[in-house]
Amino acid sequence: MLFDEPLSNLDARLRRSMREEIRALQQRLKLTVAYVTHDQSEALAVSDQIVVMDAGRIAQAGTPRQLYEQPASEFVAGFMGEAMLFDGEADADGRVRLGPLAVPTTVPLRGAAVPGKVKLAVRPEAWVVGAADSGALGGTLAKASYLGSLIELTVATPVGEIFVVSPDVTRDWKVGEAVGLTLSGRGAVSVVGQVG
Repeated sequence: MLFDEPLSNLDARLRRSMREEIRALQQRLKLTVAYVTHDQSEALAVSDQIVVMDAGRIAQAGTPRQLYEQPASEFVAGFMGEAMLFDGEADADGRVRLGPLAVPTTVPLRGAAVPGKVKLAVRPEAWVVGAADSGALGGTLAKASYLGSLIELTVATPVGEIFVVSPDVTRDWKVGEAVGLTLSGRGAVSVVGQVG
């Protein structure tokens, strides 16, 4: 069966319900389904395998987890959801300094990297917002959007604005406050290419 953007005109609640129903039917009837969508969360939810196309060519194929956590390129990293791309330098221990600042990651990288210059994709949920201190990437809270079960933050830093998704909805976030960003094992951090 071929589904071409079947849920595009539905509201969010009905869309989720229909997405689950389509997935249940496909599995129960053991159907092979090609499902075309530009909605990344929909693709992640209904798929066993995802094929990301770029200008008519396959950019990457794999499981939803592989494409989200181990994108093969900057294009795939951006297409599979929010991802900030940073220039960095990998060392022999699997740590990376982001841009001009010495902020080593504290999570295992998803994707192999040989020592040298790399392009790093960091998902918004990989960041932890805490106190501004010497062990963190310092910044200023520029925006905060409460979304119920999570909060979206934009932090202005020396390497640019960083988009963060945090489950810490009970904290009283104040635009203009100084904060520090560190990386945790909570989200995907992956090397999407060697540079040079």
